[in-house]
Amino acid sequence: TVPTTASKCTAHPDCCWLAAASSTKEQMSCLGIDVSSTVQGSELDHITVEGIEATDALGRAICQSQLTVRCEGVAPLNLDLKLSPDDLEPVFSGAAWAGTVLWRAAAVLVDRAFLGADAVQIKGRTCIELGCGLGVPGMACARLGARNVALTEQQSLVDLLTRNVAANFSAGEDVRAVSFPWSRAGAEALKHDFCDGGCFDVIVCCDCVYMPLYGDSWKALLEAIDALAGPATDVLISLERRHVKDGDDGVDPFLEG
Repeated sequence: TVPTTASKCTAHPDCCWLAAASSTKEQMSCLGIDVSSTVQGSELDHITVEGIEATDALGRAICQSQLTVRCEGVAPLNLDLKLSPDDLEPVFSGAAWAGTVLWRAAAVLVDRAFLGADAVQIKGRTCIELGCGLGVPGMACARLGARNVALTEQQSLVDLLTRNVAANFSAGEDVRAVSFPWSRAGAEALKHDFCDGGCFDVIVCCDCVYMPLYGDSWKALLEAIDALAGPATDVLISLERRHVKDGDDGVDPFLEG
């Protein structure tokens, strides 16, 4: 298993957690970041996020159609968020819609873990992002020199991911969007395809634990991480705590698991 240690943040009981773990050392840092539903530029030191909104015939904003994410020192990521009519129904009939949003947890992870003063070494290492949504952390890894980058999501979001990979990376850069239902067997197949059977060097996962939306899928997520990681793997998990009336957001059992 990939060990972590966890503790409550007494100053900020509702916050964004950034958990960094490896099989060679245990560490967990709780970032005191106030909860909000959108990325706040003031809490990001090394990246900026700009959105372009689609409008109706009256000029009213109806949805966000494009994002530009600028990471310090590398080329920006330009992400098209538009879905075809055929793609809309499967995405919005379940929990996959969450993968069409850049959540705070992903932006904070890129800012603190990849670009901060104590940034994790990325260049030349294999990388996988689990439940990647728009794939910003995984794409940031590729921009920073990671090799054999796997952006994994539900099948209904793979086309959108593939389109954005093609728009931001050349054919010679090995960044691929693939479907990955979390499982040990699926993890072994990914290791074969991306790492010649070995383990990934870096595993990234942002905001993939929330029981009201995803149920207890965190158990399968833990199994997948365990199968993908090796003795020297860095596992970076960023989570935002959310209030759940008469329930559990699932973060505590996940961290304890």
